[in-house]
Amino acid sequence: MQLLSVILYNAQGAIRRVDFRPGRLNIVTGESRTGKGALLTIVDYCLGRKSIQVPEGPITDTVVWYATLWQLDEGQVFIARPAPAAGKASSQQAMLEFGNDLRQPPALEDLVVNTNAATLRTQIGRRIGIEENITDPGASGRAPLEATLAHAVLLCLQSQNEIASSTALFHRQGERGIADSLRDTIPYFLGAVPQDQAIKRAQLRGAKHALQRAEAALRGAELAAQTIDVELRALYSEARAVGLIAEQEITDRLTLVRVLQGARVAPPPQQPRPAVDDIAQQDQYIALERQAQTLRADLGRVMADRALLLDHRDGETDYEEALQLQAGRLASLGLIDVVPESGPLVSPACPVCGHETEHADPTPAALRSSLTLLQAQLENLAEARPSQRSALIALDGQASSLRDQLASTEAALTALRTANRVIDLTSADGRDFTRGRIDAILSRVDSTDDTELQRLRAAAESAAATVAALEAELNDDEDREQLTSRLLLVGQDMTAYADRLELEHSEGSVRLDLARLTVVTDTERGPIRLERIGSAANWIGYHLATHLALHRYFTRQNRPVPRFLILDQPTQAHYPSDMSLQSGVPEGDADRGAVLRTFRLLYDVIQELSPGLQIIVGDHANLPEPWFRDSVEHNWRGGTKLIPADWLS
Repeated sequence: MQLLSVILYNAQGAIRRVDFRPGRLNIVTGESRTGKGALLTIVDYCLGRKSIQVPEGPITDTVVWYATLWQLDEGQVFIARPAPAAGKASSQQAMLEFGNDLRQPPALEDLVVNTNAATLRTQIGRRIGIEENITDPGASGRAPLEATLAHAVLLCLQSQNEIASSTALFHRQGERGIADSLRDTIPYFLGAVPQDQAIKRAQLRGAKHALQRAEAALRGAELAAQTIDVELRALYSEARAVGLIAEQEITDRLTLVRVLQGARVAPPPQQPRPAVDDIAQQDQYIALERQAQTLRADLGRVMADRALLLDHRDGETDYEEALQLQAGRLASLGLIDVVPESGPLVSPACPVCGHETEHADPTPAALRSSLTLLQAQLENLAEARPSQRSALIALDGQASSLRDQLASTEAALTALRTANRVIDLTSADGRDFTRGRIDAILSRVDSTDDTELQRLRAAAESAAATVAALEAELNDDEDREQLTSRLLLVGQDMTAYADRLELEHSEGSVRLDLARLTVVTDTERGPIRLERIGSAANWIGYHLATHLALHRYFTRQNRPVPRFLILDQPTQAHYPSDMSLQSGVPEGDADRGAVLRTFRLLYDVIQELSPGLQIIVGDHANLPEPWFRDSVEHNWRGGTKLIPADWLS
């Protein structure tokens, strides 16, 4: 898989196309801020990265679709991604089109979203040979991981900041989770992991789980066989105690199992039960009911007497009030003389003029006699009131006492009823619990006979044999040896390339430390890691040596890694002045020599592997050597940039 074109679309449908030659060193030289570095981020985005890292400015202001055209072993593929929506930095949308000749890019109106980033990576990964795989990190605790195109692309890109880093060797290595992904997938891309190893490891995990289950079932059956008879007898006694079965003679296990099976599904025997559990409780219950009836009757009689007394008292009050009203009227008019309590009778006087008369008037005399009688009756009623109040108080006391006694009696009855209901419910729960125990124990009976035990032993032996066979095929020592062998081959090329670039501490051997994802040089003083080697020139040089060695191995071994390597500013350490940047030729002899060695190494590696590898370099260098001139694909000086000037206007 090699890059043929980077294609940009603006909102008016204009197309900016940057072409590259496959199997060659493609140099894009030019001044700063011409868009050379953006080529790498556009390629990264088109190959499925969710977010686009193109710097804000002319590119993001004008481009509405980003596209790339790729050459595969069979045919070509056109990949286009719409720019993220306004205010967003990521998108999942993509357009994917396969064909034999797609060099003529489609028009803007023909671009259509037909897939997403994940599907895009899966389909292209299958086209370049990334088959279904699962990388098992082993004892690291990380989840199994499938190597995809996303992981392969990490080995093909080196941005300006990454290539000059002393701590990060690979693309995006400093981002969360990327370093672990590189450690887990690089062995697959190197071919150190057999194609079916991950599948066999998954089979081994499944076989071990099956063995554990088989052994547990066998142990349970053997233990049940030793204790099942005792458990069945105890279960029979329990079922009989809760009323699930009647007592009967049991002679062997088969009969016992059959009886318990019947108890599990049959209803409990219907036996008449008293309202309460025993005679004493029944007698107490009946006595309390009778006492309650008596108390209710007595309370009814007392309340009836009290009502009668209240009615009688109310009638007397009305009569007394009527008498007092009439007597008061007569007395207030003075028509009747009041008879003194002692002394002689006063002569009658005329009711009109008040003079005494010789003969008494018969009418006042009669009225006076009636009034005297009424006053006597009123006195009798007043004397009777204290006895009525006493009787009413006595009746109220009797009623209150009877209510208290009735409440106590009814509370006792309620307690007896509640106790009996609890007993009934407890008995029902006990029967259900026993039924559950019958189900649980009878389910183990079948596993305790000799035939079942033999079957379980055979299953455990078969599972153990499967585990042993898979473990024999999966030899961790062999895997480590395979990976070490491949890293040694890569290290030999790294050492040779470092020597050609005249890097410091390259006099011994140079190797890739996969655990730390860094470069290590082995010297007489001991190993030295990249971060302990000074100067940006050395960091860049060891980055180049590592990636060239890896891609040489990938190409020669036909590994499923895209056959391109994009490098941004690999000579940045050798252009200290603006004059050098403008001309493309370093001013110092040492810098010119270092730049020449860098590009000559890139050119020689391409010549050796052509057409198996493509290298694209964005750089300031513009050397006069013929081979360099032949490798310059685009020279962005004199105003030429990635974004045309008319797009900005």
